Amino acid sequence: MEFNLVDNLSKTFKILIIEDDPTQAELLRNFISMWGYKIHIEHDGEKGLKAVYEFKPDLILLDIYLPNKPGLEILKEIRKNPEFELIPIFVMSADNSEEIKIVTMSNGANEFIVKPIKMADLIMKIQTALELLESRRTIQELNKKLEKEKNRLLRYFSADLVEKILNEEIPAELGGDIVEASIMFFDVRSSTTIAERMGPKNYANYISALFSDLMDIIFNNQGSVNELLGDGILATFGCPVPTENDQFNALKTAAEIVEYVKGYNQYVTEKVDFGIGIATGKIFAGNIGSVRRMKYAVMGDPVNTASRIQDLTKETGYKILFDFNTIQVANEKQKKLNLPLCTEVFQIKKVGSFLLKGKTENTEIYTIIGYKKKLLQELQKRTTLLSAKN
Repeated sequence: MEFNLVDNLSKTFKILIIEDDPTQAELLRNFISMWGYKIHIEHDGEKGLKAVYEFKPDLILLDIYLPNKPGLEILKEIRKNPEFELIPIFVMSADNSEEIKIVTMSNGANEFIVKPIKMADLIMKIQTALELLESRRTIQELNKKLEKEKNRLLRYFSADLVEKILNEEIPAELGGDIVEASIMFFDVRSSTTIAERMGPKNYANYISALFSDLMDIIFNNQGSVNELLGDGILATFGCPVPTENDQFNALKTAAEIVEYVKGYNQYVTEKVDFGIGIATGKIFAGNIGSVRRMKYAVMGDPVNTASRIQDLTKETGYKILFDFNTIQVANEKQKKLNLPLCTEVFQIKKVGSFLLKGKTENTEIYTIIGYKKKLLQELQKRTTLLSAKN
């Protein structure tokens, strides 16, 4: 007889038979091996358990009554180990009582095979169990990949935004939309000099530690990190998913970064000097590139303006600078939400009117010189509740 129905995949499966009766064990080996499975036999309970770890089977045929270690104990020990949680275990016994069936199945057996064994039924159950095992392993691998992708996305987006991306609430196709958003550029000053003093590896660790905390501040304020620019960060507030107070969140983020760096500089030898520029307006936000390689990008005048404003911090000496549009839009949105205006929370000062590179008209530039901490904390609680309701 030719067994040409065997799937090539079945040849990779390994089956462990733990059976104290040599005749029964050989009978099982001869029949099952015809289907292309690799077989290993043990006649002793302790050796059988050892073989589980060494042979690493894909399926186990386990006799309930064994010398040195009963089959039920082996079953319990195997099921305690997460490494073997997916492996099908068929318990074999001539004892066909309901009590023994309930005990074995409640301890993790997948099937109860009554002796004398009907070989045709057994091989059908084996094939079904191994097909299911392969499906579960595939799902497990996909879940691992999904978790890996999720962890990668968490480097750039907040946890709630990552969930939207994974749930396909945010499109993954090429293209995008024109949206109103606030763009923030954060830049570390004198990074080249610091890198020369510290060396490339130490500087990389230094920047990574700093950026890790700054990104947490951005995420906590419902912002996203669009790009890491070597010694800078491009963050967005309002895309890929807009909220009801993105501009306020951008200003709040900037103020919190200033406070954070003050504390950070107390504990490091290399003090961090930096500048933050923020601009608000209509931008293109979406996926650009090709079907092979895509990138979520933001483009438009506010992106360039935010970069120019950040450059202006070097000349003015202020850590935070932003355009008038950011204040205006922030106040409008806060008013609609019946929340304190940003001008009530932050002490805002006009720095001046500047002709930025690439512009034909002057841009009014402002800074934050202080803020009401208690009011900001109370506002944080209220906006969190609003977000939860929405």
